[in-house]
Amino acid sequence: MNRNCILCLSLCFILNNQTIASQVYSSIEKRDLYNHSIPNRLKGLNKTSNYINNSLNVINKVNVNAVHQRIFFLKRLAKNKIWQKIQFDGFLKQGDKHKMLGEIKHRLYLLGYFKPKRIQKNEFSKALASALSLFQKHHGLNPDGIIGPRSLAWLNTSPAQRADLLLRNLHRQQTFFDEVGQDYLLINIPQFQLSLVEQGKGILNSRVIVGKTKRPTPIISSQIKSVVLNPSWNVPRKIVRRDLLPKIRENANYLDEENYEVFDFDDNPVILKEFNWSKLAMGNFPYKLRQKPGPSNALGYVKFHFNNKHSVYIHDTPDKTLFDKHRRDFSSGCIRVEKADELAQWFKEQRLVNQTSWHQVIEHNEENIWFKVKEPLPIYLVYWTAWVDSNNHVQYRNDIYDKENVILKNKKPQLDLRRNQTIAIYKHWK
Repeated sequence: MNRNCILCLSLCFILNNQTIASQVYSSIEKRDLYNHSIPNRLKGLNKTSNYINNSLNVINKVNVNAVHQRIFFLKRLAKNKIWQKIQFDGFLKQGDKHKMLGEIKHRLYLLGYFKPKRIQKNEFSKALASALSLFQKHHGLNPDGIIGPRSLAWLNTSPAQRADLLLRNLHRQQTFFDEVGQDYLLINIPQFQLSLVEQGKGILNSRVIVGKTKRPTPIISSQIKSVVLNPSWNVPRKIVRRDLLPKIRENANYLDEENYEVFDFDDNPVILKEFNWSKLAMGNFPYKLRQKPGPSNALGYVKFHFNNKHSVYIHDTPDKTLFDKHRRDFSSGCIRVEKADELAQWFKEQRLVNQTSWHQVIEHNEENIWFKVKEPLPIYLVYWTAWVDSNNHVQYRNDIYDKENVILKNKKPQLDLRRNQTIAIYKHWK
């Protein structure tokens, strides 16, 4: 065989192996990509933090006078205006005509959002769409300028109901800010927002995802004492039963594809290939599941751990698409943080005992490494549905867990108009 033939055969052999390798790599990419390279997002945790001046809408104090003034206004409005329920089917948008648009414009005018004109009373104008968009922003809704069921529900919320919401929340916020220190992490569950406060000033906010209505995020006060890089996830038994077993029944390879490890109740590892997992998922399923670190891990690249009886923590997530939703109650109780990277950078620079180890872990892509912080950071998961923001705008949020409708045993708070102060209080929620 001449030299040219040998070269051709060698080249064909190399190309063929490359094709096979690429096919094999494609099938295990989700698992092995993590093991062989450092993800760009993980590398970003070694950079200097960029959270400064990123603190819009951080709630770090309560403006008592502004709240009182708004309550006075709403109570007077309630005495002078009958707030009958507006009803219609479907949606109303710019250009539509409807007999109820006149009343909707009038309500937006009374609440300070709209300056109505006498002409085109029942027509949906551009000015109305603009006013409605601002109204929606102040109620945590999608500011699309379209009247649907959610916007209509807030338009039907009477001045008396609004005043009551502000009064309830004022007490909660006054109690909180009277006791809180200068540095803390605040997550307002109905607002779907995390706020980092340092030296009494908000320095970071982030959209978050909280628990579903049937799996609510609890109200908690605790301290973040550890930050975990490349965390593994020990799946709670309830989540195994409710969420994972249905997926395993449909796909026998689900555990392998999503990078799970299986253990019996004595913590002995179980080899995945030895069982038909779809059949096993039909029964009692006497196994524990742990998802290994990696790009598909439900906790993402970083977890912030704090002690609590609910086994709840805040963490990163591999799926960022749900943060674009305006209502973000999708989790099983834990809090997913959109800006987990920035929060991790702050901990690295301000609270970490050993920054050198942090850099080394990232450079070597080590898995499930816990970092103790030198000073625990207080964390508060609160439930505030109404407040006055730093721009003096009243903000309302949906009562996603129906807590505001709970009948409390204490006397209803009243506002002493002469003394300009709140008297009587509600019990704290447990």
